[in-house]
Amino acid sequence: MPNDSSPSRQFPPLPQFSGMNAPSRIECHIQDLEVVGELPQALQGSWYRCGPDPQYPPMLGDDIYINGDGAVSAFRFADGRVDFTMRYVRTQRFEAERAAHRSLFGLYRNPYTDHASVRGLDRGTANTTAFVHAGRLFALKEDSLPYELDPVTLETKGRHDFDGKLRSRTVTAHPKRDPETDEWLFFGYEAAGDASKDVAFCVADKHGALVREEWFEAPYAAMQHDFAVTRDYVIFSVFPTVCDLDRMKAGGTHWMWDGALDTWIGVMRRDGSAKDMRWFRRPACYSYHVANAFNTGSQITVDLCVSARNVFPYVPARDGSAHDPEANAPYLTRWCFDADNPESSFNSRVLSPIPGELPRIDERVSMQPHRFIYYGGIDPRKSQLVTGPIGLGSNHLVRVDTQTGGVTSLFLSDTTTFQEPQLVPVPGAEGLLLAVVDHHDTGLASVVVLNAADITAGPIAQIKLPIRLRDSFHGDWAPSTPQTI
Repeated sequence: MPNDSSPSRQFPPLPQFSGMNAPSRIECHIQDLEVVGELPQALQGSWYRCGPDPQYPPMLGDDIYINGDGAVSAFRFADGRVDFTMRYVRTQRFEAERAAHRSLFGLYRNPYTDHASVRGLDRGTANTTAFVHAGRLFALKEDSLPYELDPVTLETKGRHDFDGKLRSRTVTAHPKRDPETDEWLFFGYEAAGDASKDVAFCVADKHGALVREEWFEAPYAAMQHDFAVTRDYVIFSVFPTVCDLDRMKAGGTHWMWDGALDTWIGVMRRDGSAKDMRWFRRPACYSYHVANAFNTGSQITVDLCVSARNVFPYVPARDGSAHDPEANAPYLTRWCFDADNPESSFNSRVLSPIPGELPRIDERVSMQPHRFIYYGGIDPRKSQLVTGPIGLGSNHLVRVDTQTGGVTSLFLSDTTTFQEPQLVPVPGAEGLLLAVVDHHDTGLASVVVLNAADITAGPIAQIKLPIRLRDSFHGDWAPSTPQTI
């Protein structure tokens, strides 16, 4: 439990704080990054990214990668030039620790392990997703409210509760933006507080005003990291990574894997009510990220990354079994079922033989049939480099053609890994793919620009940074048009 002894001034020599995972603690603005090759003219806009970067060593002597303070960065593309800006999100947690010159918060999502001086403060780190809606920039973390940032300077404006209208205490870090209506669809789990089964489904209109908030109960209190939305349906998945309040009060972890529980999938119509949601069961499994979903009548398709159990090695199993990275690897998978009869019609098939995560599509076809999916792949036959939240970095970028079944991948070298890709739409083309590359040999980072239709051809251009970028989680592309930033 926390005490008032002198805090450590050194990060522990552990994989989550060493090498490419070492905290950078940098805020900067770098104008005119070095560019190798020529940037396509279509790159006009801002690429926002968000990830964890702890400003102080952990109070309890150890911590997990995903518990770092939120750092938001922006690559700004204009007429063949690129500028870079990175700033911390000034959360209540960040400001309290900066004032104290030390870490004051304990275990991930366990307020009972915090220093007494910060009891009651917002523990949110705003460290998972950068998201643009209605011309405003937000940093999202699923256990708290969004923080709004200035889209140009990245300065923090404050917590965003939709002008006091939002009742849910939490907002997912995986929002869905409807390309036809410009609505922001989201949900909050543990909406009434830690270990509650309450879930709030919410919609903000194209202007950012909250127009819907509907609550329901999940079968049990679980980590619901992502969800799926089609033109006509919303799909909530409840996987058996569970919370227990007594365990937290005893100083234990917020999350634990319980493979004895079933996975539950809830399906509701967007024009309906949560009161009419249909729940059906599947065997225990886990998924962190959804690529996209669509429906044809009552036939629903969801593409997502599925693993046998939670892929995070620091989520313990209730039965005491050890984490096996190979056996628990996530695979891009297609779920198909009939919303009118989901239990008997459910079908699952793997779309790619290369395990991996962080799937992205061309968001112009979100909630509609899509053809291409891009994600970070981990080929066990190649180099295994430590970086990011699960320990192993993505040594490939993978492109999946869901129409033909074709799978292609890009491998750069034994000393590089990829962070989450970002598809930049290009009229009349498949688009451009951006990805930060971690250079483990030099300790620096770069951005590769790829033709999304032919990633195996290698980079069209490469943008060099004079610093290392600790792995971010998720980002968002905002084109430079009158309608956006």
